[in-house]
Amino acid sequence: MRRSLRSFAAAGAAVAGMVFGMTACGGDGGDVLSQARHGGADPCVPTPGVDRNKISLGMLYSGSRYDGDPSALFRAGVDARLGEQNAKGGIYGRQLSYSIEDDEATPELNAVAGRALVQRDEALGILQFSVAASGSAKLLENSGVPVVDGQITDPSVTPRSNVFSYSRPTVEEPASSGWGEFLAGRDAQRAVTVSIELSSATQSMAHAAGKSVLAAGLEVAGNLQVPSGPFDADRFADQVRDSGADSLIAFVPAPNFYQIVAAVQDADLDLKAILGNPTSYDRSQLARVGDKAAGAYAFLDYTPFELNTPTHRRFLAAMAAYAPQAAALPDGTALIGWISADLMVRGIAAAGVCPTRAGVLAGLHRQTRFDADGLLPAPINLSKGVSDIAPCYDYVQVTQDGKKFAPVPGKPRCGRILRAR
Repeated sequence: MRRSLRSFAAAGAAVAGMVFGMTACGGDGGDVLSQARHGGADPCVPTPGVDRNKISLGMLYSGSRYDGDPSALFRAGVDARLGEQNAKGGIYGRQLSYSIEDDEATPELNAVAGRALVQRDEALGILQFSVAASGSAKLLENSGVPVVDGQITDPSVTPRSNVFSYSRPTVEEPASSGWGEFLAGRDAQRAVTVSIELSSATQSMAHAAGKSVLAAGLEVAGNLQVPSGPFDADRFADQVRDSGADSLIAFVPAPNFYQIVAAVQDADLDLKAILGNPTSYDRSQLARVGDKAAGAYAFLDYTPFELNTPTHRRFLAAMAAYAPQAAALPDGTALIGWISADLMVRGIAAAGVCPTRAGVLAGLHRQTRFDADGLLPAPINLSKGVSDIAPCYDYVQVTQDGKKFAPVPGKPRCGRILRAR
């Protein structure tokens, strides 16, 4: 398990005043803390992760040794958002920093890492991007530690009272009709789902997609599984053909998805639609596949870069300033890091001049119309937790030359939550 400490310097910050125009602790929080820093009484009782000058967070992630490590991109987005906040004076004049723990994608190490962040580092809250979050979930909830999770892949995590996210988890039950309705809108009638071998998370997502397909009045042709690495494209295409499917929805990493797309195209299966999850929105993969990727779709739980909103431009500027190693071709995972950090910042700010873990939890629950300044397809309400988030998505499609993505016209598609059975 790798350990390191990442701190964010003020980066030109000279402002030590209030953020978000909030007041707390009986007056102007910025002035009170400024007086404390110059020898006055500290208005806040000691609490984990907070002193007069800084707020200490934790980051818990599943690292990868391969190029394009998603956790590295997530961290870059977090760096950009926290760096921007620190340059504006932090939160009530306190600078934000975080400690890092890598669980190496195992629940056992996730438990160890979570304990280290909570007990050793005394993190006020945790930003998480892990496929093994179940390991520390109980400990973090029992300790009352706010967790903003960028990718919830385990259904057992979503009911936790301390867990927040910017999007309804794709593993959440009951499922939504949205994906099936999107395929039906492309004249599909029979869809096959695809997941990764030995991956309970992707298989849970594929299962939810199957319910969505049925709810839209389509048939499910079955579930196909592929290995996490290269696979026999001809054999896979034969399996799709034998299933009788005229459409496909895949919950696999981007390299696997574009292997699937190329295999289907080479076999001339002429599917009505090939739909990937948000990881498929990876511009770096298009250069490897070329025009064989043409026509493939991906659903996104954030606003695509192609819309070039003011907040996208703000994100790109902050990436260049505070995460230049990932600024050349920022992708959706970096944007997820930014959005997750933005949500945590808002929760801390809402807790007032004397933030505590309990105060941040309450502040996150008060985010009833969070949209990350327009980066989400629709505002979300976190007052009842992540399970209550509406499943709204934007869709993009690879252009005919295979070189870029284009937003699918129309408003974000939210579908409807199906009845639990």
